[in-house]
Amino acid sequence: MNDDVVLKVENLSKCFKIYPNPKLRIKEWMTFGKRSYHNDFWALKNISFEVHRGGFLGIIGPNGAGKSTLLKVVTGTLVPTSGSYESKGVVLSLLELSSGMDDELTGRENILRSAELLGFPDGYINEQLSQIEGFAELDDFFDRKLKLYSSGMRIRLAFSMFAFLKCDLLILDEVLAVGDIFFRQKCYKRLEELMEQNTAIVLVTHGTGIVRQYCDDVIVLSKGTILYHGKADNAISRYFQIKRDQGITLTASDTFVEEDYVLAEELENNGEDFSWPSEKIFALTPVSKFPHSDFAELTHLAVCDENGKPRQTFMQGETVYFFISYRIREKVGIPVAGIHLTSVTNLVISSKSSIEYHDPLHIMRPGDRVRYKQTIKLEIAPGNYIFNLTLHAIRPSDYSRIDSMTTVEYKENLVPILGIKSAGEIEIIDSTQSRDINAALCNLEGESNLQIFSDELI
Repeated sequence: MNDDVVLKVENLSKCFKIYPNPKLRIKEWMTFGKRSYHNDFWALKNISFEVHRGGFLGIIGPNGAGKSTLLKVVTGTLVPTSGSYESKGVVLSLLELSSGMDDELTGRENILRSAELLGFPDGYINEQLSQIEGFAELDDFFDRKLKLYSSGMRIRLAFSMFAFLKCDLLILDEVLAVGDIFFRQKCYKRLEELMEQNTAIVLVTHGTGIVRQYCDDVIVLSKGTILYHGKADNAISRYFQIKRDQGITLTASDTFVEEDYVLAEELENNGEDFSWPSEKIFALTPVSKFPHSDFAELTHLAVCDENGKPRQTFMQGETVYFFISYRIREKVGIPVAGIHLTSVTNLVISSKSSIEYHDPLHIMRPGDRVRYKQTIKLEIAPGNYIFNLTLHAIRPSDYSRIDSMTTVEYKENLVPILGIKSAGEIEIIDSTQSRDINAALCNLEGESNLQIFSDELI
């Protein structure tokens, strides 16, 4: 095996025997293999790949694709049915570390014992203890017995330990979804430091944002086989294509992916403050009659002129100001608020959202509110027009690559949260000051602002 390669997998396959009931397993044993009462389930079929020093391999795929089985085989937890794998140097897996800990020992004692079992000298681990303790953020629990730990605290302890143990290959299986966002940020920062030290990393995850940012090599597994092996963007596209082929569509809940918010945090802000009408203005348009969803509800709606006065009738060429507020009920992804202006015959005149206006990235959690303002310059023919309201959600990782998405891909990744048809009507009348305005349908000028704040900031 090449010196630059720390893990080489060749034609690896794993088959499980599935018995309809336990009695048939015993019956088969009693025949000494002469009779078969099981069905073969191939969790892995002819898997081959290499991991190089300092590389970061991501493994993604739908549930049941064989991701965890693959990691268990290459870490020695399971024996392959056929094929082979070879690793070089020190290989650490979080599954090994957490499962090998003793509930009757403290966190500190477990680290010392695990390091000894892994072959690290006493002097080495003693030098790392203070860093491990500080990174784990377990406070007094660091010197309490492991049986008092929650599952999340166990993983924090284990990750903190191997994050500071020198190794050639780290193998992680969906472990970075534990803890709060600040701890996960520390984890990814530490992984970056390990890569700089030429440590190779293999990560199984559902966080496509993490894959896109960190992985220089990605494998897409489907039904135990490698469907694609290559660049992150192409791998993610193939991954979502598998889900679509299986008839799986994104829901609003799917747009909230904890791991992706580690990436979103540095972009998060509430944007610039913008003027907002008083409650008296909003009281003129009751919103209780409008529908709501499990994920959001409309709380405020006002249609005003440039002076902030509520109006329904505008001169041709004037600018209308829409002020809309939603309350978020469940965790969802990045909100995309939109206003759609149609004729009375349902011809779409204008349809724009916060995406087109490049409003800033926001993180949405239960209880947060979305304040949205959009202006439209009414350079259209006189008449009556209906406006509809929409609120969608999109994953942070998809939001970050909006500019490179095709229209079809964008629509597939945009998930409706709340839609309100016929939310209101405006009338446009002729004006002598605007007789030269083109009355044809056009790309109407306007502006957009979106702002989010939590209840405690009100």
